[in-house]
Amino acid sequence: MDKMEILANSTLQLVFPLEGYGYFLKEVLNNKNRWHTKIVCSILNGDSRQYVSTTYAKLDDYLRLLEITTYLKCINKICPEITMIYPKDKTVICDYIGEFLSDYLLNNPSDIIMSLTSVYSYLRDINSINLDYKEFLAPANIKASLQLSKEFSEDFEFLPKVRAIIDKLEKSNIKFIYGCGIEDPHIWNFRIVRSESKIEALTTDFDYFCDTVNCFWELGYLYATIRWFKKTSSPLASQAEKFLLSLVENQNLKGKFMFWLGVLSSYCGYKDSLLNFKINGSIDRLKEQYRIIKQLDDKIYYLAIRLLKEDAS
Repeated sequence: MDKMEILANSTLQLVFPLEGYGYFLKEVLNNKNRWHTKIVCSILNGDSRQYVSTTYAKLDDYLRLLEITTYLKCINKICPEITMIYPKDKTVICDYIGEFLSDYLLNNPSDIIMSLTSVYSYLRDINSINLDYKEFLAPANIKASLQLSKEFSEDFEFLPKVRAIIDKLEKSNIKFIYGCGIEDPHIWNFRIVRSESKIEALTTDFDYFCDTVNCFWELGYLYATIRWFKKTSSPLASQAEKFLLSLVENQNLKGKFMFWLGVLSSYCGYKDSLLNFKINGSIDRLKEQYRIIKQLDDKIYYLAIRLLKEDAS
């Protein structure tokens, strides 16, 4: 059996694939529902020095991580430092860097503005790579959600207004700024590195790194995922949301549109659950999420109509 299969098999005791290389498992860092794709672990070597290992299920994902981190290092962008690779095991070992953003905020609540400012600065910095104006590109998860819509019954429409407007935007001459970025800018995917002089942010999750990302889309996606942080600290989460909203308040129409499109992209993660609950006769368990999705459908449609009118004038 493949090592990844052993690790991900919930019926077996977790098996650590790096013991033979002198490492010891401290804890698994990523969610169990991603173990079929990769396992991210906090590990120790024989001298009790802390590292992070990432073991991939697919060779292409392993090679992609090596490619992206090497590229970012070459252009002097902050990123994890690779200390060892194990190609046979599709595993990369990196120096442990930073503290999870959510943990840092809990431990340093007075730094919430500086921390989120550093995240925004990081997103803009990475986005500046290969920056260019391009015609509108519908985010992959929104396109997937629109494809899924046909599986719903007629009395349950999923994103009817967004579905009606996306095609018009793609066929229009409206161009948005796209550059390098991450397609999963979840709050759990950011880390904070603090020194005596500054606070820096970075991501260690490069599974969906590409050069067709809009920075305000990333910011909106991050804003939406703060809902998970509310379970830990609602007051801090509310402060974080207000600050991120303030960053987009004075942006132009394109920036605001991309921000709320990013919010919707995060909520599209509920599409499969909504379909499943609808098939089984009820969506009560996701009533609040469905309400928000409908509000976002309206908001994005309204902003898109304004964009199209501006383009036509």
